[in-house]
Amino acid sequence: MSLSRRQFVYVASLSVVAHAAGSSLFAQDEAQAASTTFTEEGAAIVANLSLRDFEMLIGERFSISLPGRSLGKLTLIAATATPPVKPSPIPRMAGKVAQPEPGPALTGFSLRFQGAGGTLPQDTYTMKQGGLGTFPLFLVPEGPGGSDHPTYLAIFVRFADPAPNTPIVPSE
Repeated sequence: MSLSRRQFVYVASLSVVAHAAGSSLFAQDEAQAASTTFTEEGAAIVANLSLRDFEMLIGERFSISLPGRSLGKLTLIAATATPPVKPSPIPRMAGKVAQPEPGPALTGFSLRFQGAGGTLPQDTYTMKQGGLGTFPLFLVPEGPGGSDHPTYLAIFVRFADPAPNTPIVPSE
């Protein structure tokens, strides 16, 4: 499956919105469960993962779980780079309109996993793989449900030229 830039940005935006919405849209029990899914260590692992990390793991099985229950294993079947999304030039407008600066370019990659049995719903799961460790991953089922071998998609989107790490100084 080949994603167009527009599809990539759309799916990535949905992933960001879903992640940002987090547990605030759901019951308090879900909010407490989510706090065990997202750990500082897991976030650090996800922040440093690259396409190369996953390319070496195609065919490997990852344990998948939600807080308090194991859901089995998923097999990584593909790790695909997406072309960088460059900011489009803003068309010139008549009159005196302030032109915003174009945003930074985005780059990313997608992962496709295959399961066995019933289809899992779209959610953020805890994934575990021996070489990578334990980390949260937002998975979206592909295609209609009910397949004996459902597939799931995860998309990573990053700034192509990350800004240098500058400390955030609280205002007084």
